[in-house]
Amino acid sequence: MPTRIDAGWSRVAGLMLLFAIGCGGPSDREIKNARAFEALLTAISLRDAREVEADARLIVERHESGELSDGNYQRIQTIIDKARAGDWVEAEKLAYAFRRPFGDDGAYFR
Repeated sequence: MPTRIDAGWSRVAGLMLLFAIGCGGPSDREIKNARAFEALLTAISLRDAREVEADARLIVERHESGELSDGNYQRIQTIIDKARAGDWVEAEKLAYAFRRPFGDDGAYFR
């Protein structure tokens, strides 16, 4: 049988969950930027030049619409240039280095 203490902890846990869901998550813009970058990283990992070009076009569109900052765009463009030159190993290395500081939460573009 649940006690008052159990009920109290359940309420605290519920409030913490609501707080976590409502605060600090990545924005729609960040999620879309992360998806575009992850698609590029996948194409580079697979050494798929055609897919790199498709992903590069999407990244240009996101930059031109103001959804991707100049600084991040330039860093990603360097990665794309390496892939276009056939330097897949360096492109992949740079892509993972770009992603590393942000962890696995997908918020690459805060």
